[in-house]
Amino acid sequence: MSVAALASRPSRTIIAWRPILLVGVPAAFLLFCFVLPNAFLLTSSAFKSESQVLTNQLTTENYGFLLGRAVYRGAILRTFLIGALVGLLVVVLSYPLAFFLARTRSRWKGALIALSLSPLLASVVVRTYGWWVLLNREGAVNDLLRATGITSQSLPLLPSVGAIVIGLTHSLLPYGVLTILSSLNGVNPSFEKAAMSLGANRIRTFFEVTLPLSLPGIVGAFVIAFTLSISAYATPAILGGPSTATMATLIYDFMTSLADWALGSAMGALLIVSSMVLLVIGAVLGSKREAL
Repeated sequence: MSVAALASRPSRTIIAWRPILLVGVPAAFLLFCFVLPNAFLLTSSAFKSESQVLTNQLTTENYGFLLGRAVYRGAILRTFLIGALVGLLVVVLSYPLAFFLARTRSRWKGALIALSLSPLLASVVVRTYGWWVLLNREGAVNDLLRATGITSQSLPLLPSVGAIVIGLTHSLLPYGVLTILSSLNGVNPSFEKAAMSLGANRIRTFFEVTLPLSLPGIVGAFVIAFTLSISAYATPAILGGPSTATMATLIYDFMTSLADWALGSAMGALLIVSSMVLLVIGAVLGSKREAL
């Protein structure tokens, strides 16, 4: 065997192992930081708890307890309602901005994109407390309503589902802009020009060409906003209260205040499974649309 062949053998071995290393490191990270904790959560939800201690007895009573009481069913439904409203508002508000950013030829385009993503520079807690300052009984909104004579007394804007929706929409709007913007950038402007050259006006071109082609971005923005909303804790905890409890705030209460890991794990399992199902549905819808 020649010296050149012997020298090339190590390099070939490294090249052969490179894909495994590139995939294996992230896979190991996900395994230890995501899969195993969630597996522990799911298994904890299937065991009976006695005196705040998990036993070895398998049971479905944890799920029956949560789904059998109106207060917890209401929190679950409230969580999904908030997620649907936030997802819808994020899509409606972010699409015009994303469309403008995708089509503008201004030299300030980069600065405008950075400005639209500027809310991400502040933490969720800071932004949420900003809304708390605006919406509380002595906040700027009530001061404005009293000053203009619309109302003579402070309105109870907090705690409320509406305040939670507003706070989450503001926090998640940049994600919607990014997702829809990437989808619109993938739409060839020649399709729009071809439609208008055939007699279609701008409105018809938008609804029959641009909007259908950007549908994967719309679905993606809704799914991201929905999943992040139903799992959010800080915003519902600050802008909500006991009467507006969500699944995330209940999980925190079960795990910390009540120290009931079984019920907290069961609520967490419901949340995780719901998010996963929605992600799969969104991925299927997006792939089908792209195939068309």
